[in-house]
Amino acid sequence: MSYIILVVLLVVIVFIILNQNKKSKTNVKLQNQNQSDASSENETELVINNDLPQSDFNDNYWIPVESKKREVKINLYIKYKNSRSIISERQFDLYSFSRGEQGYHLHGYCHKKDRIITLSSLGVLEAKEVSTNENIPNIIEYIEKRYKETINYKQDLLFEEYGWAIYILLYLSASSGSVIKKERDIILFFIKSIKGFEELSEEWIDETIKDLYRPGKMEIRNWIKERIKKSHNFDLLFPWIDKLEGLQSENNKEFQNLKKYILKQISEINNA
Repeated sequence: MSYIILVVLLVVIVFIILNQNKKSKTNVKLQNQNQSDASSENETELVINNDLPQSDFNDNYWIPVESKKREVKINLYIKYKNSRSIISERQFDLYSFSRGEQGYHLHGYCHKKDRIITLSSLGVLEAKEVSTNENIPNIIEYIEKRYKETINYKQDLLFEEYGWAIYILLYLSASSGSVIKKERDIILFFIKSIKGFEELSEEWIDETIKDLYRPGKMEIRNWIKERIKKSHNFDLLFPWIDKLEGLQSENNKEFQNLKKYILKQISEINNA
């Protein structure tokens, strides 16, 4: 009997020892795996860090700029001074620019770095147009001059000068609940009737109208009031408002209310 008990105890002891060895090996394996994973992460991080663009190739000089990128294509050869005062020369294909309070951000392809980068106009010491070898005394003035030759300039200028009118027509069109094709066509013909904007494509105008933000009731009224105070010419709008009105149902009270609001504000300003 005692012999059987001794055998059982021996078996239990052997089982416990084997189980502890197995756990120990598992822990060692997990530790090695964790170290390997950590090593891989560090290596990946090093690779990523090594691939980061150097500051002279993404040199914004921390100037406030507009978010809009305005497209203009100019092939330049520039002498550039970065924010660390390191001077270099490179060919730079300008694709777009963003206006800033002190300088412009220049977005394009750098032949020296073989990638798309952003430079600051503040760092441009000298510049030439590659195709003509023309010296550019003032990079900002030259960019603006070239930009005015593009269709993008016309599109931007349209909203800078007549955005107030387009949004009013859009709001009136949307007052019925949706803007139908016939209403978009009226806005399109209004835009094409403005001198200097006849060349804008109908496709671009129609797609732009579809994507425009539609102001709220109080927003459009406050905006109308401000534009009348600034002496915007509302007379040019009324023939087009009348055309839109012909497409509305008698139940569209918001259209009539906004039209009356415009006339009231004009009257109050004229009598002030």
